[in-house]
Amino acid sequence: LFLAALLILASAFWVRGVALTGRDRVALARQKLRGKSGLALAAVTTAFLGAGSFIFYNTNVLNDYLTPNQQLDLQARYEKDFKKYKNTPQPRIIATSLDVDLRPEDQSVHFNGTYRIRNNHPHALKEIHIQMQDDKALTSIDFGKAKMSLHDKDVGYRIYTLEKPMLPGEERDMKFKVDVAEKGFTNSGNQSEIVENGSFFNNRMLPSFGYEERAEITDPNERRKRKMGDPQRMPKLDDEAARANTYIGNDSDWIDFKTTICTAPDQTALAPGYLQKEFTRNGRHCFSYAMDRPMLNFYAYLSAKWKVKKGSYKNIPIEIYYDKKHGYNVDRMITATQESLDYFTSNFTPYQHKQVRILEFPRYAAFAQSFPNTIPFSEDIGFIADLRDPDAIDYVFYVTAHEIAHQWWAHQVIGANMQGATVLSESLAQYSALMVMEKEDGKAHMRKFLKYEGDKYQNARGAEAIGETPLMYVENQGYIHYQKGSLAMYWLKEVVGESVVNRALQRLIEQYAFKPAPYPRSTDFLRLLREEAGPQHDTLISDLFERITLW
Repeated sequence: LFLAALLILASAFWVRGVALTGRDRVALARQKLRGKSGLALAAVTTAFLGAGSFIFYNTNVLNDYLTPNQQLDLQARYEKDFKKYKNTPQPRIIATSLDVDLRPEDQSVHFNGTYRIRNNHPHALKEIHIQMQDDKALTSIDFGKAKMSLHDKDVGYRIYTLEKPMLPGEERDMKFKVDVAEKGFTNSGNQSEIVENGSFFNNRMLPSFGYEERAEITDPNERRKRKMGDPQRMPKLDDEAARANTYIGNDSDWIDFKTTICTAPDQTALAPGYLQKEFTRNGRHCFSYAMDRPMLNFYAYLSAKWKVKKGSYKNIPIEIYYDKKHGYNVDRMITATQESLDYFTSNFTPYQHKQVRILEFPRYAAFAQSFPNTIPFSEDIGFIADLRDPDAIDYVFYVTAHEIAHQWWAHQVIGANMQGATVLSESLAQYSALMVMEKEDGKAHMRKFLKYEGDKYQNARGAEAIGETPLMYVENQGYIHYQKGSLAMYWLKEVVGESVVNRALQRLIEQYAFKPAPYPRSTDFLRLLREEAGPQHDTLISDLFERITLW
């Protein structure tokens, strides 16, 4: 629009024939602009100003606008102002009850929730620190009489001083309301979690307790610019205090979970747990779910118009929820689920749930993620994959097996918040999936997959920003716990034997499944592995896990 206005002005000043003086050209331009050209210029200028004002109103008034540097400055201020509260004792969430009103048609969701919280510390708690991803979304909060002594709206940090401190062992309810809704549009693109068909969002939208280290700047150069020192590394393996929390979060252990979610009348809504009731409320389609055993404080909600394909493994129902146009690989997912359950229950421990559900979500993101008995799976890496080439890597089968394995590795055994934590979830899930793949496709296909993993590892290590670690010290670096983990675990079982590795893993589950703090470390796995493998394999285990070894 601005360019059009300039073109109209240029046309008005354009001289054909003998050059005129500046005054004559202005007079000529005025004459030309008294007609249609002037009307066009006024219309285009008005449209330009109107569009600019509308964009500014959406990006700067309805929403907050921050440049990349301003966002980094805000993260730096958050760390400088609030890291002093990192070790401030906070209550633990022991149970969650949520009523969720999801409205896909206008991309909004309302949470009416209750946390049952407990003071696990030996002294009374006088303050509760609340962290919110979106501070404006938290519309009310109540845990008894309390005064808000600090509220930093920009970073979403609040401190409440309790009129009646929480005594050691005391439990109380914390009630809250959270409203998430689209407000116009932002400069950086709108959210894709709550959409017309295929919503997928998790509890990161809800309040949590205490300082959040994951909000810190990790780029060494950006930290250096702001005189902030080196990036925060994960706690060392000998840090016993770090074993008090899992790497998933620091405000809970294993929780009781129940929820009700209402969605559009023509959609189905799902969450971890078992369906207790399906009903209609105020014209909305509602579902109540409850988990029958403790689970991690990490859960998600999905809502869409799905078809359902059913299968089973022994007495365990398997359900695949998918878009009716994307049924290409559904049978393959059922087969992968059956073979995974068979291998894991035979070689590890029984499956802890009574169902398995895989749910398609849109390709705004390309990953799969495992929650208790519920696995969201992107259409991009599973449901619309073309697997017709018999020589191609069947990544749909692999991803399915990997996510089923997480029902053991993370949802039974979860690592402490320290170096090596993701060995116990991601690397062991990789190994588990590799074993299922090998039984299905044979060693020839495994070699191709491991070549792909090796190349990806070698390429990614060159982009490491802080410093590569040996596998047992991994600090949530994907190329190490996924790709290096695949190579190390597969070669380990080739040398010491599959049964030896599986015995160590079975003992790991028996010792740590669903246990509260102190949480296990990668060294606990290596201790059991050495006991099963014998001293003759000590050097191999050191090479694979304790050193950076290349093949």
